[in-house]
This record gives sequence, structure tokens and C-alpha cells, in this order.
Amino acid sequence: MLVTVTLRASAQAYPEAEGYMGFSLYNNEYGANRHNSPGMQFGAGYNVARYLQVIGDFGAQFHGTPIRWTNGKKVEADSFQFLFGPELKMRNRSAWTPFTHGLVGVSYRRYAVPTGNWTCTGFPPVCYQDTFTAASETGFAWAVGGGLDWSTHPAISVRVFQFDFVRTKLSRDNLSFSPTQDQFPTLNGWQDNYRFSFGITFRFGAKGEPRGSVW
Repeated sequence: MLVTVTLRASAQAYPEAEGYMGFSLYNNEYGANRHNSPGMQFGAGYNVARYLQVIGDFGAQFHGTPIRWTNGKKVEADSFQFLFGPELKMRNRSAWTPFTHGLVGVSYRRYAVPTGNWTCTGFPPVCYQDTFTAASETGFAWAVGGGLDWSTHPAISVRVFQFDFVRTKLSRDNLSFSPTQDQFPTLNGWQDNYRFSFGITFRFGAKGEPRGSVW
């Protein structure tokens, strides 16, 4: 009598693409001081392999300053990061997925001055105060970091934390910028910054074909 035993083994499925959105806190150099700037962070990645993802990362954070413009309004420092690079996803059969990445790109900081004029649009109306850019700083940026995702649903994970060391080399576009009160921060070489984030990761599509049966 012939006995046939079938062993079914399938590869662990993983998403084709992932997107992230969450809260961000950016501890950045600001002259001789440091600022904790709250904001948002977004990311999108394509999984080229089970453990390798190519990602684009965008961060935006906002912080008030003591600098007072000629109109009496205080200047706001808005920081932005545009980063790209590979991310290693340590996928396993548990609900927890650690990851680490190395990114390069551009950092941008804008000094926004409120004009005192308000604009209202829509119904019910949404009102915001107009601003203009008194000066801005742009430069090369690179980052290394990682974090931990916790899968709560086949399409959703909670990003428990993400931490990045972000190094920037900013150059100011307006060297004659001179507010009437307080000293404008002085740029000097590289800036060492730290970024913390948490939020939600969304997963799209699926990869990982089942392996054939074995007799």
C-alpha cells in the first residue's frame, strides 16, 4: 500500500507597500540653544524584498521664537526634512516588527512672520493668519534610526516609536536678516538634531508566494 504524506508550507506574506503618518517631535539646534518642535511625520515605502524596503520620509515641525519683527510679531521657525533611503524590516512570525534605516536628503527651515492680516475661507469659515518668509535655510541632511511596529490588523500597525538622529548642514539665504529685537541664531557647520515619532502604519497589497507541496 502506498501512503502519501503532504506537507504544506507557505512563506510568510508581507505587504507590497506601506505608508506611515504620525506625531513628530524634533529636538533641533537653534543657534546656541535647542528647541523641541512638535509637528507631523509621513512616510511611504515599497518592499523590494521581504526584509528590504525603499522609503521616502517627510517631517514638518513648528516652533515659536523670541525674535520680534518690525511689525511687533514674533517669528516662527518651521523645520522640514525630505529624506530617502533603504530600510531593513526584521519581519518575523510575531506581531512585532523592528526596523532600522539610513536616509539622505534635504533639510529646510523657514522663519515665518505673521502679518496681522487674517484670511477666512469655506463654510463654516476656517480662518488663518497670513505670514511671509523673512529668511530660510536649506542644506544637506542625513539620518540613521529605527523603531518598532506592532501589528493590530492585517492592514494596520501601530508604530510604537521611531527615533532618528538627523544631521544637517544649513545655509541661510538672507544674510542681512536683522530683526529689531533679540539676536538671530548663528549657523556654524553641522547641526545635530533628534527626532521622535509615533503613529499608524498602513499596509497595501501582499507578497510572498506559497511554496509547493512536498511528498
